[in-house]
Amino acid sequence: MKIKELPLAKASDLASTRPEETVPQVARELTDRNIGALPVVDQSGNLVGIISERDIVQCFAESNGAINGKTVSDLMTTDVVTCSSEDDVSVIMEMMDDNKFRHIPVLDNGRLHSIISSRDVMTEVLRESKAHIKNLGLAYETVR
Repeated sequence: MKIKELPLAKASDLASTRPEETVPQVARELTDRNIGALPVVDQSGNLVGIISERDIVQCFAESNGAINGKTVSDLMTTDVVTCSSEDDVSVIMEMMDDNKFRHIPVLDNGRLHSIISSRDVMTEVLRESKAHIKNLGLAYETVR
């Protein structure tokens, strides 16, 4: 299955942040939206990084809670691993597992299209597993 077949938020609906945003503002947005990461974009909408709840927690721990003066640009990952909507979900699962990522931005033609999370992948795997189990049950009943 291709990423483009998953029900992901499109770029027009996708939450993102800017490098100059403060870390507490981003933490609030992550909490309010119940998401674990935000793509970081410049004024032109180009992906320049990603910031995750893990980045914020690590900064909080290392600075003894002093995050008020920090901005997204202080914490964001700038060497962002991305994928395409044409990529296979199984490849993304391996990327996430190998690199310990939970979120990967999806780019199409160099532009931010969406973001795929481990939750999106797990939901799809579960849906496919249920369908396979149902089909196996039907096949078993047919053979009996």
